[in-house]
Amino acid sequence: MSELTDAIKAGDAARVNALVDADASVLTAKESGVTPLLLAIYHGKADLARLLVERGAPVSFGEACALGDEVRVKEMLGADPRLLHSRTTDGFPGAGVAIFFGHGALARWLIEQGADVNAAAENAMGVAPVHAAAAACDRETMRMLLERGADANARQQLDYTALHGAASRGDIEMAKLLLAHGAQRDAKASDGMTPADVARKYGKAEFAEWLESSSRQVDESSSS
Repeated sequence: MSELTDAIKAGDAARVNALVDADASVLTAKESGVTPLLLAIYHGKADLARLLVERGAPVSFGEACALGDEVRVKEMLGADPRLLHSRTTDGFPGAGVAIFFGHGALARWLIEQGADVNAAAENAMGVAPVHAAAAACDRETMRMLLERGADANARQQLDYTALHGAASRGDIEMAKLLLAHGAQRDAKASDGMTPADVARKYGKAEFAEWLESSSRQVDESSSS
């Protein structure tokens, strides 16, 4: 598996093919709970992900969601509705990975089918769908999540919120959406960073200034 891992990370299709030819069991191996298919997706190697599927890698429901394979997802869910609440081998919910990897339409369909809008990853990252939507700058899905009861102040690893995520990308419109649904503008992560601090860390000074200015306006109106 370590050789396959290295080949996937390097984007070496020829080496991947050779390793599968030598021992097809590598397709079902796991490293820290991550399958070769998930590893390819996580490292942005879409071509290798397709290659692994073509070579016979089994595709779980979560992996199909991460791939954005709508046909496969719908077929699998039709055969077993319980999959809607299943996880990838490393703990991520299907809707969450669909959001994170840019498959917003599929994620919204899953939410319409009843996917839990507050389902956090069952691993050290603790990523909830709102964090994924902020990371992907997917405002349409974020709006749907919040309107269906997602917690705008959900905490992921290091106690970061979705507003911290929006700040890291300088996404003011996403921040407005979160604030309108009760996000705490001055929420502190366990490292002491507020969303404004995160914005400055990532060179998004305009976002930080906007957030702090809007915070002062809120304080002034509440005290008047």
